[in-house]
Amino acid sequence: MLSIVAIVFGLGVIVLFHEMGHLLMSKALGLEVPRFSLGFPPHIFKRKIGGTEYCIGVIPLGGYCRVNLGTTGEPATDVSWFRRVLVALAGPFANLVLTAVILITIFGIVGWDIDIAPAVVGNADNPLGLGVGDTVLSVNGYPVADYYEMLGMMYSVTPGTMTVGTSAGTLERNYSLPVDTVPFQALIPAVIGEAMIGFPAYESGLRAGDSIIAIDGKPVAIWHDFQSVVTGDTQELAIEFTRNGIIDTAFVTPREYDGRILTGVAVLLPVERVRLPIFKAITAGVKSAGEGTIFVCTTLFRLFQKPAELAESSGGPIYVAETLGQQARAGLPSYLYTIASISLAIMIFNLLPIPVLDGGHVVILVIEGIRGKPISKRNVQLLQQTGMIIILVIFLLIVFKDISRVITRVR
Repeated sequence: MLSIVAIVFGLGVIVLFHEMGHLLMSKALGLEVPRFSLGFPPHIFKRKIGGTEYCIGVIPLGGYCRVNLGTTGEPATDVSWFRRVLVALAGPFANLVLTAVILITIFGIVGWDIDIAPAVVGNADNPLGLGVGDTVLSVNGYPVADYYEMLGMMYSVTPGTMTVGTSAGTLERNYSLPVDTVPFQALIPAVIGEAMIGFPAYESGLRAGDSIIAIDGKPVAIWHDFQSVVTGDTQELAIEFTRNGIIDTAFVTPREYDGRILTGVAVLLPVERVRLPIFKAITAGVKSAGEGTIFVCTTLFRLFQKPAELAESSGGPIYVAETLGQQARAGLPSYLYTIASISLAIMIFNLLPIPVLDGGHVVILVIEGIRGKPISKRNVQLLQQTGMIIILVIFLLIVFKDISRVITRVR
């Protein structure tokens, strides 16, 4: 039930903001908006307010804002191409605003979880000669919060001194780290914190909470043991794990994503929830939304150069629904962040220069502005039909990928 509510709410908010962008811009420019619908017909709710009929449809796969491209009592041809561009861009811009608002909410109100890796020795064969279970308490007199903070302290000042807690008490040790030498591997249990949908581990049956005990018959004691194997090559691995006290095996083939070999799992770590003062949260939220836009655009550009990798990492309605459901179970910060990420992706997708999408409309309108006259209706219809075919093909390919993932998982 939680997953269903999370999916409907998440997608509903994203669609609502997108269409509200078109609506508010149209109203601000004095354009008539006969209908605003969240979801597609048949409609279960209709109410007319101020010349606009507001509807809720039973098919929650999107929405639409019907705009008359002409001011009240005037023909559509009187509306400048620039004003129509503003209407087209308002929807994607609203998705960017939604992303920023959600990130501000996470940073300043809900808080986000920071993983904490304990500075506890996990491997006996370490250059410091420490025993498994020993804990680094301080480095050069400064208390240690976690493993990664400890590494930063040790690398910044070497040689130095450290205080270590052992079963026999505390002791002082000198250390000197050569370049590219790790003092020890942290004692982090090999327990999966997240198995990302669409990646090899999830498709092979691994889930959050599973404890890895062996790979290809070799025992796995700590998370580093798991990482050192799965980041090697793309050969199939027999990963033995326990779930609810039952031992099982998943056969996982790591794949290369953007130059990295991944299985698509993250470790389960203790977390600390932190928040920023509200003004810092606003700055961080806006900055993160902008950085996220650049990151997604550059990632897509690289993936378009690798069609096979793009196909593997793409996801449709099933993928999005599964992701929202999974992140809702992981906690409110993860769920909200997922909504923000999807909103950003939808913004960028809608800006693609494909007829029918907002980006395609903008391209056509800019061409009209440069030419000084509108493109013929026949040519516009031809472009729109081409765009519909492109979108339909993309949609069918993505849905086919979604279904094939489910079928593979069932097998």
